[in-house]
Amino acid sequence: MRLFLAIKFPDNIKAEINNSLKDIKNEYKDLSWVEDNDYYITVHIFGDNNDVSKVVPKIEDALFDSYSFHMYSSECKLHLRRKIFALLGFLRNKELEQIVSNINTVFNSQIKIKYVPQLILARYRIPSKQQYLLLKKKISNVNIDISFKVSKLTLFDCINYDTRPEYKILKEFKLIER
Repeated sequence: MRLFLAIKFPDNIKAEINNSLKDIKNEYKDLSWVEDNDYYITVHIFGDNNDVSKVVPKIEDALFDSYSFHMYSSECKLHLRRKIFALLGFLRNKELEQIVSNINTVFNSQIKIKYVPQLILARYRIPSKQQYLLLKKKISNVNIDISFKVSKLTLFDCINYDTRPEYKILKEFKLIER
């Protein structure tokens, strides 16, 4: 088991993202584009071999007084880390940052990096510098202007992580409506 907590995207938002990516997907068919059913923003990764019966109550404690919030996209960009990742970034959100902080506290996480909400759009091997710079420019010109309300978080189990990941929903956690 590889458990993680994430924000799922509504179907209409998935369709908007796909529509915005249509041209660049046609131009860069060799990138490994993420299927729209696999769109999510990771909130916390619990890792491998966690006991769901122990993780769920801790998540419930961390989210006990957490409110729903809205997500707003910011920019498309490339990130380089052993592979290239095309990402859709999102604006900072105080409610989401508080949720991440609560979960880190409850699970005694020693994460020192600042939380940045983002959606992975595609993965690719590292190309030549010239190809990289061209792709970086084209990705940054993709305009995806979306916003949506987040009223629940979802606990997923990732199966076959090393090959073609499959995601199984284990539990959804409703947030307090504003």
